[in-house]
Amino acid sequence: MHSSAKRYIWLFFSFFLIVMIVSYIAHQLTAPQPTKPLPSADININESKYVTIRDTNGNTILETGVPVAVDDEYISAENQHYVIVNVEGNTAIAGIKSHTSNKENISYMPSAMLLFPDNVRISTSNISVALYHTHNDECYRLTSGKSTRTPDGDVIKVGTALAKELNDHGIVAMHQNNNHGPHDINAYSRSRRTAVQLLKATPDAIFDIHRDSAPAESYLTQINGIETARVMIVLGRSNPAMNANLEFARRIKAEADTLYPGLMRGIYMGRGDYNQDLYARSLLFEIGTEQISLNVADKAASCLADVIISVLGKQ
Repeated sequence: MHSSAKRYIWLFFSFFLIVMIVSYIAHQLTAPQPTKPLPSADININESKYVTIRDTNGNTILETGVPVAVDDEYISAENQHYVIVNVEGNTAIAGIKSHTSNKENISYMPSAMLLFPDNVRISTSNISVALYHTHNDECYRLTSGKSTRTPDGDVIKVGTALAKELNDHGIVAMHQNNNHGPHDINAYSRSRRTAVQLLKATPDAIFDIHRDSAPAESYLTQINGIETARVMIVLGRSNPAMNANLEFARRIKAEADTLYPGLMRGIYMGRGDYNQDLYARSLLFEIGTEQISLNVADKAASCLADVIISVLGKQ
């Protein structure tokens, strides 16, 4: 073989190797947000790994197991908009970014979605949604006595309850319970394949169903006099569909605030993408926390189904 031919072959393989290395580094830099921390096996039932976020006056505004980083944002139940300015261990400080009233918050949306008048007819015909679980091992301790169970935890039952409520009201709910274990940093990469498969059916929305890690009192409320879990929406701020995801999240929260005041904890925008770059109507729901029971989480799923039906049925 001529030396010039050998040189070209070496150049080709060198270029190919460089492309692979660059692609790998790019993937690592843009990888989905790290998974929620797992409690140790012998953790006390009243303990949980979570971050406490306080405002600049020292008031607690959020406790969550969702990974927290500087520049993350949080829209509280009262629509106070915060930005994380400091994180040290399990404590973070957030400054106020803005505040909007419910009326102002709704007017952020396109004009076609402004007020949802009472005389608007809700139709669920030809509407479909997709449900899946990145962390399919998550459990509720008061029911299962543990925070996780492999291969399938209690969160799968919450997804099933949500899907049933939607199906019973005419929305086609495709619930996929693929196992994406282990519960590690690559779980979102594995669940991405499930999301891609579900999106082939072009649903009107796709939801990743989780449960958070935080004290029970931060995730419990009373809905019509019945103890019910609260729900938090989580968005990945490192994806090109962020604005569309946020618009949809605001619509869900605004409708929940009308139908079931107190149900929504708020909207957390964290570092990463949570596979939400795949679709404009892709949300992650934290339904309750590990410190509560499956029963109250199921009640939250029922309320959340009503909210989804109301929003998608009025589009």
